[in-house]
Amino acid sequence: MASIGCVFDRTDELVERLQHAPGEEARQELAPTSDGPAPSRWTLRGVRATFPWLKDYTLSGVWRLLRRHHLRIRAARVRQHSPDPEYVAKVEHLLECLRDAAAHPTEVVVVFLDEMGYYRWPKEGRTWSTAAPTPAPLADREGPNNKQWRVIGALNALTGRVDYLDAYIILDF
Repeated sequence: MASIGCVFDRTDELVERLQHAPGEEARQELAPTSDGPAPSRWTLRGVRATFPWLKDYTLSGVWRLLRRHHLRIRAARVRQHSPDPEYVAKVEHLLECLRDAAAHPTEVVVVFLDEMGYYRWPKEGRTWSTAAPTPAPLADREGPNNKQWRVIGALNALTGRVDYLDAYIILDF
């Protein structure tokens, strides 16, 4: 029973080390060559190589030990940061507008608006052709024009309704 207590005392060590990328021990175990790079993600073999006290464990045993310590594979959260120095003030203003719309739904409407444009024909790309002095390959273009088509859409923040308009010309009023 003393050996189990010893393993459970290592929970903090496991959690702390697994919060960081695999290191030299995992590189020595997993790299295809002696000077290969360290792995970018944890594997059961990498965990076993990183902690000397796990060297006699099977991969299944390492997995079970991690499960016993309530450690799971989880996707990392991306920390997004806006470089806009007014970001916090803008978020507060948006929340204030949303609260106002929720309190007065017949008088205040909040919409999220976006627009985009696209062309009928894609831009010409590079392709393989002979080196002989022959004319460059032609891009097939059928149809009368290649004007930009525009799409604009608005999402009502309270109802979830989406209204949109698509046309060659969209006027702002």
